[in-house]
Amino acid sequence: MLKILTCIDRVPIFSTLSPASVNKVHSIAHHRHYEVGETVFTTGDAVDYLMVLISGALRLSRTNKNGREQIIRELGPGEFYGELALFAELQAEGDLYAIAATDVCMMERKAMQEVLRDSPQVAWSLLGAMANRLAEAERLIANLSLLDVTERLVAELLRLAETGEATASGVRFTLPITWAQLATKLGTTPESLSRRLKQLNHNGLVTTDGRHVHLLNLKALQDILDDA
Repeated sequence: MLKILTCIDRVPIFSTLSPASVNKVHSIAHHRHYEVGETVFTTGDAVDYLMVLISGALRLSRTNKNGREQIIRELGPGEFYGELALFAELQAEGDLYAIAATDVCMMERKAMQEVLRDSPQVAWSLLGAMANRLAEAERLIANLSLLDVTERLVAELLRLAETGEATASGVRFTLPITWAQLATKLGTTPESLSRRLKQLNHNGLVTTDGRHVHLLNLKALQDILDDA
């Protein structure tokens, strides 16, 4: 029950639930554990659950016939997957698998729809989260279509810096994924990304130590995007 309570407490959309609705969610939630590399869904699988991460990390990606993986999304504690399935029939748009030891709560679609009928404010919260995700997807599509590799890299670094630690000369943060994975996300190769990163370093805009990143001149980086 502790894990079930934790998954309810971690997600803001459940914060407005009445005690009766909380009890309902408790009764329909089931705990699952996934080891690293274990698959939750594969492309085309029917998605019949709302899934909330308690701990760990999941990656949603697709792989083309040449074996190249495109990362669609990564989920961490408190995030959820399958919310679209609460409103319409849904198939997984990629392979969802664990990239760390992961615990989740699974809530069956029909049972969760009853919760939404009893607590429409939760439905509004879900729609808000879906709108934010759509906006992020549209931003990524626009970047892939309109920006070159350097500009895509700068845009992503500035986005990550929004939750970083301010320093006397800029912002410091830790990359949440590897540089190779970031290259895939940005639609380029690790070699190409490395060259662009070295150029930013040479220009005195960015320093890196492994996945630790220090942006030294936010204005100059923003100017790169403004001039795109």
